[in-house]
Amino acid sequence: MAKTLVIVESPAKAKTIKKYLGNGYEVFASKGHVKDLPKKQNAVDVQNDFAETYEVIEGKEKVLEELKSAAKKADEVLLATDPDREGEAIAFHISEEIKNPRLKVARVEFHEITKKGVDHGVHNPRKLDENLYDAQRARRVLDRIVGYDVSALVWSKLAFGLSAGRVQSVALRLIVDREREIEAFVPEEYWNIAVGLTAASPPQRAPFVAKLASADGKKLEVTNGETAAKVRADLEAARYRVAKVVRREQKRNPPAPYTTSKLQQDATNYLHFGAKRTMQIAQALYEGIDLKRDGGPVGLITYMRTDSTRVSDDAIAEVRGVVAKRYGKEFVPERPNVFKSKKNAQDAHEAIRPTSVEIHPDSIKKYLKDEQYKLYKLIWNRFVASQMNPAVYDRTTVEIDATPAVASPAHRSYLARASGRILKFPGWLQVTEGQQEFAGEEESAGAAADGGAAADGGAAPAPAEAERAAPGASAEEDSEALLPDMKEGEELAMSPPGVVTDQKFTQPPPRYNEGSLVRELEKRGIGRPSTYAEIISKVQQRAYVEKREGGAFQPTLLGKFVVDGLVRSNLDIMDPNFTAQMEEELDAVGAGNLKREQLLKSFYKKFREQLDKSKKLAPWKPEAEKTDIVCDECGSMMLKKWGKNGWFLSCERYPKCKATRDLSDTRGSAAVRETDISCDKCGKPMIIKTGRFGDFLSCTGYPTCKNTRPVPLGVACPSCGGDLIEIRPRKKGGRTFYGCSNWNAEQKCDFKLWQKPVPVPCPQCGAKFVTRTAGKKAMLVCATKDCGFKQEIVEGEGEDGAAAPDAASIASGAVAASAAPAAAAPAAVERAQAAPPSPGATKGAADKGATKDDAEKPARTVRARRTAS
Repeated sequence: MAKTLVIVESPAKAKTIKKYLGNGYEVFASKGHVKDLPKKQNAVDVQNDFAETYEVIEGKEKVLEELKSAAKKADEVLLATDPDREGEAIAFHISEEIKNPRLKVARVEFHEITKKGVDHGVHNPRKLDENLYDAQRARRVLDRIVGYDVSALVWSKLAFGLSAGRVQSVALRLIVDREREIEAFVPEEYWNIAVGLTAASPPQRAPFVAKLASADGKKLEVTNGETAAKVRADLEAARYRVAKVVRREQKRNPPAPYTTSKLQQDATNYLHFGAKRTMQIAQALYEGIDLKRDGGPVGLITYMRTDSTRVSDDAIAEVRGVVAKRYGKEFVPERPNVFKSKKNAQDAHEAIRPTSVEIHPDSIKKYLKDEQYKLYKLIWNRFVASQMNPAVYDRTTVEIDATPAVASPAHRSYLARASGRILKFPGWLQVTEGQQEFAGEEESAGAAADGGAAADGGAAPAPAEAERAAPGASAEEDSEALLPDMKEGEELAMSPPGVVTDQKFTQPPPRYNEGSLVRELEKRGIGRPSTYAEIISKVQQRAYVEKREGGAFQPTLLGKFVVDGLVRSNLDIMDPNFTAQMEEELDAVGAGNLKREQLLKSFYKKFREQLDKSKKLAPWKPEAEKTDIVCDECGSMMLKKWGKNGWFLSCERYPKCKATRDLSDTRGSAAVRETDISCDKCGKPMIIKTGRFGDFLSCTGYPTCKNTRPVPLGVACPSCGGDLIEIRPRKKGGRTFYGCSNWNAEQKCDFKLWQKPVPVPCPQCGAKFVTRTAGKKAMLVCATKDCGFKQEIVEGEGEDGAAAPDAASIASGAVAASAAPAAAAPAAVERAQAAPPSPGATKGAADKGATKDDAEKPARTVRARRTAS
């Protein structure tokens, strides 16, 4: 019997697909990328049309051998990696490795892991898309070139061990620019003025409050207490008359089904999930959950990396039937609602939706983890709502003339306004269960609800994006109640609370959180659905930003210095418009409208010119400052210096005297240092706390879950792939060493180092890390015995920790940038791309080596406190 080999990426997905294909098919998982660019500067030959040299990823040799062996026994191979650029690249690399003249190889796509979705994919094979692969190659080369060269620039101008990425640097600039807006913001005083009113004559009606809108026919802005007092005096002695009453029906159209960015925004605002965590959970829902039926796992949602609002006809028919059955026929629009995708959308996949609306969240809750249930419910609710009738309100607006009855009024006449509305028909709000705002709802104002009727009023923006208050802004607010019946010309009288004057101050724009940053990136055309989570993760890993309580991003002083230096260097990569244009050109490569080499040559020539000029600029870090503090060791004066871990004091007699002293952290540390590491006991995120013995990871589920773990050093164990951590002996006087986090696991790993590992790849042999030796002269030494690489760490030059951007900083002291080998700098950019998965990673998340959506691999890194020499 002929055998067909199907190759997917994730083992969890393989299990689900095997259930649907049955006999005659074998399903294997590549576990992400199998090949990647090696961590060498010559991996890309710039002079030869940017030709790449790919190598099998370390640790994937066994997986590749299994795939080759399985291919030899098959008559046909179907490459069913994820339906995106990265998946296309993985498919190309696998096809190169299993190449055989007799073997038929085809590409298939599974947009949903269901019986129907798998059958459709298998019966609609296609050729490998070389254009799509070229787009992924171009992006990879761009990121490698920029990462290597710009990281080297940052090293030489600021501090050893730092790095900068192509898109992440732009995202960091947005965060820093917003912080500068907040710092420069000057609050402006304004006053809201309102008056309580009721009918002056029978019948008695309910009182209401009208807000002052204008005076003498012009918009009134009250900006000080003196003016507010005069207006108040006028209104307290005024006659009130109804000038105008407007009653109308108002519709609120449903939002489109989720795209990746909109899902990440709502998950941040309502579920408090970060972008990376959201994508991990969504990946598991896509790959399949065992619902204890049909003999195995079931894919619950469609592919979760998409910028399209398109939905299949079958799915629309199904959801309309469910709406009619569950909520009533009056909730089903006459014709299906249609939503337009954004202008620059790739539209390669459907919107994110349940694979079957018949699977209600509550019916499978017992089979899902709490976070899976919450996210699935969010997706289910939004999709069902998208194919329901609009919500309908009765809205009444009343304008009231107020004529002061005093001798010398501040104004001859005033206009107050009151608006109220009541929900007449709930429509799609019937399914949203109290959720008030929805990401992207404002974009759905033109949705074809009821076959084309546009909404009369949209939803408010997401909470994190609310505009700062402006004078008089509250005059237009609706109360969620209907106003009493009134007629034009009717006299009104004041009622409690009378005239109310409320002093306010304008507020600065809010800091970005993960949801609002994704929204801004999408708005500017920066990044694509598969990269949003990766961008945000990289910015945090590099200690350039910190999360404040509530999830808002605040740049560290280090982050500001990096952005300021790169902006002064006039590099195009720091221009959001240029980055957005580059995304469009990459899309053009994927569509076959632009050659990969053409894009790279055009970019590289100008980039090198800009980079060469920037190398001639002055260093980016602040000059040392004199202080009146005396050195404890030699009695000389101390200098205030800056290192990438903050400000510190250093003796002016350095290097003869190497005394240093910590200063308080001025980088704006958050009260709680959040991580993307999941608890291996309950799955909740872990945070960094500080105890009597230093930093440690603690579960946010405390006190229900009291799990704690050592903070990873950002270096993978070369023996088993676990985390290397600092291990303090229980015996008093014992020597601290560095070992694997699995040293006490069931399958114990006994890997041990006496020197602290530093996540800086060796520039000489390419080893993944080096070690820091102690002694009179601190050194960075390659951990490979036969390599021989050594580099002295120069103390007191302003860098107080030689650390990788994606790992905890090493102890006090850093390699001087001028002494660092030229080949070492480029390697820094790879460290954030090759972090291994943690023990707490979501089980279904795909590990795609160095490049496949880092949103699916938990962050391995945290920033350690600087220690005094």
